[in-house]
Amino acid sequence: MSRTTRITGWLLRFFALHAKVFGVVTFRIEWKESRLVARNLKSYRWFCILLRLIISGIYGYSFSSWTVQLKDWLLIGFFTLRMLGCLLSTAVLIVLQIWFNQELLNLVNRFLELFRRVKRLRGAKQHGFGGRHELVLMSVKLISLIYVIFTYKVLSFSPWIMLTIFGDLYISTGAGIVMHLCFVGYLSLAILYQDLNTYVDCHLRAQLGSLRDEDEAENEQPSRQAISNLDECLNLYEDIHKVDKEFQRLFNLPLFINLVQSLLAMAMVSTHAILRRQYIVNLWGLVLKLLIDVLLLTLAVHRAQRNSRMIKSLSLENLYITESRSHHMKLDLFLGRLLHQELRVFPLGLFEVSNELTLFFLSAMITFVTFLIQTQWQKV
Repeated sequence: MSRTTRITGWLLRFFALHAKVFGVVTFRIEWKESRLVARNLKSYRWFCILLRLIISGIYGYSFSSWTVQLKDWLLIGFFTLRMLGCLLSTAVLIVLQIWFNQELLNLVNRFLELFRRVKRLRGAKQHGFGGRHELVLMSVKLISLIYVIFTYKVLSFSPWIMLTIFGDLYISTGAGIVMHLCFVGYLSLAILYQDLNTYVDCHLRAQLGSLRDEDEAENEQPSRQAISNLDECLNLYEDIHKVDKEFQRLFNLPLFINLVQSLLAMAMVSTHAILRRQYIVNLWGLVLKLLIDVLLLTLAVHRAQRNSRMIKSLSLENLYITESRSHHMKLDLFLGRLLHQELRVFPLGLFEVSNELTLFFLSAMITFVTFLIQTQWQKV
């Protein structure tokens, strides 16, 4: 195993542990019959649900009591938006854990099964998660997760203040983990497409090409193996697409809530910092942290989209697959469905998650911030 894949594997375990500590992931991954499977932790799941309900009540009461004492309308708007967004994300998360827990567990097991099948097809022996590109993205994500801890300042150690800080950390972090899960999910789809595309382009093409120059009678076993590999590749493409659709069905709503909350929070914090001339590191650090989370998500989605589109550039229609009509028909049907299987992420059908979304928001935000700065200079 290379050092890069080993590190990405450790980072993935850390993300899973982080989500488990905050009660978002309520299952464990274990080995069973030489394969990884996800097992439900029923007692821990209900403990996390009850704990989240209790802390949500404390969080909502303490934050609303504290917000009404503020005089700055920007701060009131920001903290009200933050509280409502976190509580709404918490409600959606509780619904997922109660009514869709088995579907989430099945989705994780389907991801693990897809990685196992792709690994077996490629004959790879190493365990890991992606390569250098994934290592860079996951390292930046790790820094973003760690930064949250340093944004809290304890001015006094009264029990109520400590309980409020703990409630805010637990609820806000749990709500934000949904975006981290989407980041890992789309990064996983990107890796699956990439590994499968590489196998088809480098190995399967050579296997099928060798059949054209050899006598079919003398090459029956290699021919059977090559066709079997082709069938498995086509089935894998279909199954990856189905997993993508199921993943979007379960996570589109919480992803939409998190994205809207993050984008609005960036705009409101920037506005407050400029209008009140509070150029504090923590404020701009929060803006940068939110921007990084959105940017990492869009990069993961873009990578998954690009790798899914690369199937068309592999020219599968030019592969030699013997004279069997059934194999030709299967390949033709698959190629025909490619037009309808392109990976695209549309939360609630309102907008597409892509690099263009981030660039559009950044350009709008920079224009708005520039306007605010010019307005402040004119008042001086």
